[in-house]
Amino acid sequence: MSTYLLDTTALIDFSKNRPSARALILDAIDAADELGVCPINVAEFYAGLTPAERPSWDRFLADLSYWPISLSASAQAGIWRYDSERRGRTLSITDMLTAAVAHEQRAILVTSNVRDFPMEEIELLRVQN
Repeated sequence: MSTYLLDTTALIDFSKNRPSARALILDAIDAADELGVCPINVAEFYAGLTPAERPSWDRFLADLSYWPISLSASAQAGIWRYDSERRGRTLSITDMLTAAVAHEQRAILVTSNVRDFPMEEIELLRVQN
Protein backbone atom coordinates (compact mmCIF):
# COMPACT_ATOMS: atom_id res chain seq x y z
CA MET A 1 0.00 0.00 0.00
CA SER A 2 1.28 3.46 -0.93
CA THR A 3 0.55 6.84 0.60
CA TYR A 4 -0.09 9.85 -1.64
CA LEU A 5 -0.65 13.53 -0.97
CA LEU A 6 -2.71 15.08 -3.77
CA ASP A 7 -1.39 18.49 -4.74
CA THR A 8 -3.90 21.09 -5.87
CA THR A 9 -2.97 20.47 -9.50
CA ALA A 10 -3.86 16.79 -9.15
CA LEU A 11 -7.21 17.65 -7.57
CA ILE A 12 -7.99 20.15 -10.33
CA ASP A 13 -6.98 17.71 -13.07
CA PHE A 14 -9.12 15.00 -11.46
CA SER A 15 -12.10 17.35 -11.16
CA LYS A 16 -11.79 18.25 -14.83
CA ASN A 17 -11.78 14.55 -15.79
CA ARG A 18 -8.29 14.68 -17.28
CA PRO A 19 -7.52 11.04 -18.14
CA SER A 20 -4.11 10.66 -16.49
CA ALA A 21 -5.21 12.20 -13.18
CA ARG A 22 -8.49 10.32 -13.21
CA ALA A 23 -6.80 6.98 -13.88
CA LEU A 24 -4.07 7.54 -11.30
CA ILE A 25 -6.42 8.56 -8.50
CA LEU A 26 -9.07 5.93 -9.24
CA ASP A 27 -6.39 3.22 -9.48
CA ALA A 28 -5.02 4.30 -6.10
CA ILE A 29 -8.50 4.17 -4.59
CA ASP A 30 -9.08 0.69 -6.08
CA ALA A 31 -5.73 -0.47 -4.68
CA ALA A 32 -6.71 0.79 -1.20
CA ASP A 33 -3.76 3.18 -1.19
CA GLU A 34 -3.97 6.06 1.24
CA LEU A 35 -4.82 9.37 -0.42
CA GLY A 36 -4.54 12.57 1.53
CA VAL A 37 -4.73 16.33 1.32
CA CYS A 38 -3.51 19.18 3.47
CA PRO A 39 -4.98 22.60 4.29
CA ILE A 40 -3.18 24.29 1.39
CA ASN A 41 -4.65 21.92 -1.20
CA VAL A 42 -8.14 22.13 0.20
CA ALA A 43 -8.13 25.95 0.33
CA GLU A 44 -6.68 26.34 -3.17
CA PHE A 45 -9.08 23.76 -4.62
CA TYR A 46 -12.19 25.28 -3.01
CA ALA A 47 -11.15 28.72 -4.25
CA GLY A 48 -12.00 27.48 -7.75
CA LEU A 49 -15.28 25.71 -6.98
CA THR A 50 -18.72 27.17 -7.55
CA PRO A 51 -21.25 26.86 -4.72
CA ALA A 52 -23.09 24.17 -6.70
CA GLU A 53 -19.92 22.05 -7.02
CA ARG A 54 -18.98 22.13 -3.34
CA PRO A 55 -21.29 19.40 -1.93
CA SER A 56 -19.97 16.63 -4.18
CA TRP A 57 -16.38 17.64 -3.44
CA ASP A 58 -17.16 17.83 0.28
CA ARG A 59 -18.11 14.16 0.10
CA PHE A 60 -15.07 13.16 -1.97
CA LEU A 61 -12.56 14.97 0.24
CA ALA A 62 -14.18 13.63 3.42
CA ASP A 63 -13.13 10.14 2.28
CA LEU A 64 -9.46 11.16 2.04
CA SER A 65 -6.95 11.49 4.84
CA TYR A 66 -6.52 15.05 6.04
CA TRP A 67 -3.07 16.00 7.26
CA PRO A 68 -2.69 19.30 9.12
CA ILE A 69 0.42 21.42 8.90
CA SER A 70 2.46 20.71 12.01
CA LEU A 71 5.00 22.98 13.65
CA SER A 72 7.87 20.82 12.34
CA ALA A 73 6.45 20.81 8.80
CA SER A 74 6.08 24.59 8.96
CA ALA A 75 9.70 24.95 10.00
CA GLN A 76 10.85 22.57 7.25
CA ALA A 77 8.93 24.56 4.64
CA GLY A 78 10.64 27.74 5.76
CA ILE A 79 14.07 26.07 5.65
CA TRP A 80 13.51 24.76 2.12
CA ARG A 81 12.38 28.20 0.95
CA TYR A 82 15.34 29.89 2.62
CA ASP A 83 17.79 27.41 1.08
CA SER A 84 16.28 27.70 -2.40
CA GLU A 85 16.41 31.51 -2.29
CA ARG A 86 20.11 31.35 -1.40
CA ARG A 87 20.59 29.26 -4.53
CA GLY A 88 18.80 31.90 -6.62
CA ARG A 89 15.36 30.35 -6.90
CA THR A 90 12.30 31.55 -5.04
CA LEU A 91 9.75 28.83 -4.32
CA SER A 92 6.26 29.57 -3.02
CA ILE A 93 5.64 29.06 0.67
CA THR A 94 2.39 27.22 -0.16
CA ASP A 95 4.29 24.68 -2.25
CA MET A 96 6.92 24.31 0.46
CA LEU A 97 4.20 23.71 3.08
CA THR A 98 2.59 21.07 0.86
CA ALA A 99 5.95 19.39 0.31
CA ALA A 100 6.73 19.46 4.03
CA VAL A 101 3.43 17.77 4.87
CA ALA A 102 4.14 15.09 2.23
CA HIS A 103 7.62 14.61 3.70
CA GLU A 104 6.28 14.35 7.25
CA GLN A 105 3.63 11.82 6.20
CA ARG A 106 6.13 9.87 4.07
CA ALA A 107 3.71 10.40 1.20
CA ILE A 108 4.39 10.54 -2.50
CA LEU A 109 3.40 13.99 -3.74
CA VAL A 110 1.11 13.78 -6.78
CA THR A 111 1.38 16.90 -8.94
CA SER A 112 1.55 18.16 -12.49
CA ASN A 113 4.02 20.87 -11.42
CA VAL A 114 7.10 18.82 -10.54
CA ARG A 115 9.36 21.83 -11.12
CA ASP A 116 7.78 23.49 -8.08
CA PHE A 117 9.18 20.76 -5.82
CA PRO A 118 12.92 20.44 -6.46
CA MET A 119 13.91 19.15 -3.03
CA GLU A 120 15.48 15.68 -3.00
CA GLU A 121 13.64 14.58 0.12
CA ILE A 122 10.28 14.45 -1.67
CA GLU A 123 9.16 11.60 -3.90
CA LEU A 124 7.04 12.93 -6.74
CA LEU A 125 4.53 11.33 -9.04
CA ARG A 126 3.83 13.46 -12.07
CA VAL A 127 0.32 13.71 -13.44
CA GLN A 128 0.28 14.47 -17.15
CA ASN A 129 -2.30 17.09 -18.01
